[in-house]
Amino acid sequence: MTSPSFSIAFHIGAHKTATSHLQRCLSKASEGLAAEGVRYYGPQYFRQRRHAIHGLFGLRTGTNPKVARRSPTDQLAIMRKDGHRLVLSEENFIGPLNDPQGQPVAKRYEKAGAHLTSLAQAIDHDLDIFVSVRRPTAYLNSAYCQMLLGGLILPFDVYKAHNPLSSIDWFELIGQLRAAKGVGQVVVWRYEDYTQVYPKIIAGLVGQTQLPHIPWVKRTINEGLSAAAVAQVLADSADEDAAQLGYTARGALPVGADYPAFDGYTAAEHAAGDEVYLAQLAAIAALEGVTILRPDPA
Repeated sequence: MTSPSFSIAFHIGAHKTATSHLQRCLSKASEGLAAEGVRYYGPQYFRQRRHAIHGLFGLRTGTNPKVARRSPTDQLAIMRKDGHRLVLSEENFIGPLNDPQGQPVAKRYEKAGAHLTSLAQAIDHDLDIFVSVRRPTAYLNSAYCQMLLGGLILPFDVYKAHNPLSSIDWFELIGQLRAAKGVGQVVVWRYEDYTQVYPKIIAGLVGQTQLPHIPWVKRTINEGLSAAAVAQVLADSADEDAAQLGYTARGALPVGADYPAFDGYTAAEHAAGDEVYLAQLAAIAALEGVTILRPDPA
């Protein structure tokens, strides 16, 4: 049962919204936070063998239930130790960034709410959810580059056909989260505002008094691909092992003044995506129980 003296914050992503940067900052501060009763667990923990959240807590989502080594409440107690606040961060929990085989995706994160309900019920404790959203065209450009870095090579026209702008529905995602059983507050911010609202994100996750413990680390964690690097990967994919093509091209043709970042969308497509994005943000702002973090007025 939810305890007023103990709370859980879960940063669920989304992918490609500076998640790695936020996780790096929290990880560097983890020892100091633990001394203050705030326990942080991120990808370094959850992506170890047998440490995925679904397996740790024996979550029964879909037809392949996970078998946990201990009860969910015992697992929670082990992770909590003597802390009063547990902070989790793992964007893969709500679903993959791309289809593993490059197949069409109608909606991303369509089971996010069900996964959170399953977790909250398993541990018998409410979860405060923290999530970032991003301009759809920029999100998909970045997701495409990540797919190439992962060794799955498709021309962008094929990727775009399989991943239409309509597959990015932030309002639908936040609505799922808000409706999930066992979810407390839902805190949202735009990726485009990340630097300005970073102190507010940290304060929400670990508490205002813990801000001095959290260092700001170098912003770029997962650099994307330049247009030249993408062209190189596509040109070489027929003759070479695809697994390292993206990383090799990124090293040889890095994003910068000489090599602009990859962008597969036209100005008209960006404009159309931005119009939908703004409408989704307005609808999210109207949801009860949802807080959107915004930069302070200049």
